[in-house]
Amino acid sequence: MLKVIIIKMSQKLSKNLSTFAANGNRLNDISKHSEKVLEEVIHKTVIPYANKVLEPLGGVIRFEKTISLYDCQKHFLGINLNENNKKVFMKPDGGILFADFKDKSIPILITEDKCQGTNDILFSKDLPRQATGNAIERGAKNIRGAEMIFSKYSFFPYVIFASGCDFHHTETISKRLEMMNMGMPNHYFEIKEINQDISLNTEINIKKINNFGIASIFVKAHKWDELPHGSSRWKYDEISQILIKMVDLVIKELN
Repeated sequence: MLKVIIIKMSQKLSKNLSTFAANGNRLNDISKHSEKVLEEVIHKTVIPYANKVLEPLGGVIRFEKTISLYDCQKHFLGINLNENNKKVFMKPDGGILFADFKDKSIPILITEDKCQGTNDILFSKDLPRQATGNAIERGAKNIRGAEMIFSKYSFFPYVIFASGCDFHHTETISKRLEMMNMGMPNHYFEIKEINQDISLNTEINIKKINNFGIASIFVKAHKWDELPHGSSRWKYDEISQILIKMVDLVIKELN
């Protein structure tokens, strides 16, 4: 009986996958697509908005795709730096935004996108399930680099958008996110149907806690044997709403 149930679930998921692909989605390129959406939000929505709210303060936005270890150390240490560290970079998926004023430059936003999990694809093809991945743990390096950049400030506007079946609450990956984020709980949203709308009326805190920078980690996840690959990826409007709120919180700190 159990075998019959599993086969029926797999057939249902395969049908969902076909529907998903028919709507213009590429199942083998979800991660790149997800990162591209974040980049579009940054350039088409966030930067114009940030420039508008910064104008009365005499500031303008500067976008940087990368920042070197040398520059991170410059923010934190300031002197006696190794020139060779200019060749080592931190490259967050959504880049780094600075607010440039006549006499100073202030970092105001760093964003990342992490899409992880392929067991939903394997399940749809009746293939054995694999162990969940650990690529997200590389994000810990960027968080520590960002702490150097924000060392002089009381706020830490670092955002991670995580999505995929590996982050479902029945797995342990989302807890690893909390482990690398000083134990702070994620903003978790569970997806149970394709194109499900979610409520983003969640409180966001960008203030440091005990002098530690705490990332704002937003997780959307679906179960690997219930929905097709990409079902829980972040949408343009969702990312926009969160990042606009982040910008407003930073501007409030600058006033």
